[in-house]
Amino acid sequence: MSKFAIGLFVLTAAVRAACVSDPGGTIGECPAFRASLSVEDRMSQAANVFNPNEPIGFDLSITNTLNEPATLTAGSSCTAVVFEVTDSGKRRRWGNADQIACIQMLQPRTYGGLETVSEAATWNQRDADGALVSPGSYVVTAAVGQYVSNAGALLDCRAGLSKSSTFTIR
Repeated sequence: MSKFAIGLFVLTAAVRAACVSDPGGTIGECPAFRASLSVEDRMSQAANVFNPNEPIGFDLSITNTLNEPATLTAGSSCTAVVFEVTDSGKRRRWGNADQIACIQMLQPRTYGGLETVSEAATWNQRDADGALVSPGSYVVTAAVGQYVSNAGALLDCRAGLSKSSTFTIR
């Protein structure tokens, strides 16, 4: 058995143990947080159709729904929220962490009770190499990390809090 396979087995066991040890019964859920994604034009108004070369804003609002502090841990040291744009062929065209030298480490942020925080990025309709993208349909995905429960268990929030939205460049 390779070291990779052994490491993967140990990691899987640790994640399962963290989930099983959660007395709140929140396995696979992130009950402390809610998220909403908006795609906005240069006037900060919600939109889903854009002109070529028009800046497109992405805003993910994350709310702690508890009356007490709760910690959300991003998996990237580059940004708290990772925004990525893919085209209709599901090819990744841009990400807000492109061209940033990042290290892999957990980045915790504690939200106050009922606090809402907005994470935003602006895309200039250029791909990761700087070339202007073609008109067409695109999807932006905003991804976050894990939630640390009161019992200290790490729960994966990527599926529950990550949001996607489709928009068009004409």
